[in-house]
This record gives sequence, structure tokens and C-alpha cells, in this order.
Amino acid sequence: MSHAVSLEPTQARADHATVDAIAKETSTSLDVVQALYEEEVASLSAHATIKQFVGVIATRRVKQHLRHQRPDASFE
Repeated sequence: MSHAVSLEPTQARADHATVDAIAKETSTSLDVVQALYEEEVASLSAHATIKQFVGVIATRRVKQHLRHQRPDASFE
């Protein structure tokens, strides 16, 4: 389930770079990471009053999710 998030072009580029980095770091499909990241950003944005750190928190949550799926993984 993908939630399209309307972002400014600069933010969209930053998010794409983040998703790409997570996918490489975790050896996970770009599509899987993109879907997880968009879901986290949408969820966090819906409840956040301060949106400045949504991307940072979403990144952490995606990595945690992937780490729980593969407990033997050694990514930070």
C-alpha cells in the first residue's frame, strides 16, 4: 500500500536519495524500501506538528523494520 506524499522538488530528491541509500545499505529492493518509507512518512506527517524531522524518523523506522525482518543483518 503506497501513500503518495506531495513534496517540494528538493524534498523529493532528498527522499529519493535516502530511499536509495537505505536500499543499498540493507541490500533490499528499492521498491520495498520506497513503499516502507512512504508509509512511514505518511503516518508521521499525519500526526506531526513539527515536520522538520519526519524524514529522519521515517529512515530510522524503516531500518528498524528491515532489521526485525532479518535479525542477522548488520546495518545501522
